[in-house]
Amino acid sequence: MKNGKSKPKVVLDTNVLVSALVFGGLPRQVTDLVAEKAIVLVTSEEAMTELRRIIRDKFPEYVQLTIQLEQLLRRYAKWMQLGNIDISVSTDPDDNKFIETALLSNCDFIISGDRHLLELKQYEGIKIVRPATFLKLYEF
Repeated sequence: MKNGKSKPKVVLDTNVLVSALVFGGLPRQVTDLVAEKAIVLVTSEEAMTELRRIIRDKFPEYVQLTIQLEQLLRRYAKWMQLGNIDISVSTDPDDNKFIETALLSNCDFIISGDRHLLELKQYEGIKIVRPATFLKLYEF
């Protein structure tokens, strides 16, 4: 990690998790960092529910792998309970849960491929970046 910084605390949006599971590439490199304990992942039941739904509907052959991923996340990620604050900043209301998760847990980054989140660039000091940008920033 660059400059000996402390472990970044991140939220991964659903499309990054789906891409990591189904396609690999840079999103998989980011999720591998969670298992390696190089980054701290923060998530929520709402995000997991969305992940399960998308995998079931679009990539049913990955349901078993999703179950394994959830088991890893239950072990390595920090889970936030949402609903304590009302966030409505994204033009896509489904994305507000990621912003709320990041705010409640004082995250450094939301890692996303979603244009609605990415167009915000940052929110209250939380940087919103693509997986490639995150990996370059921290030189993993």
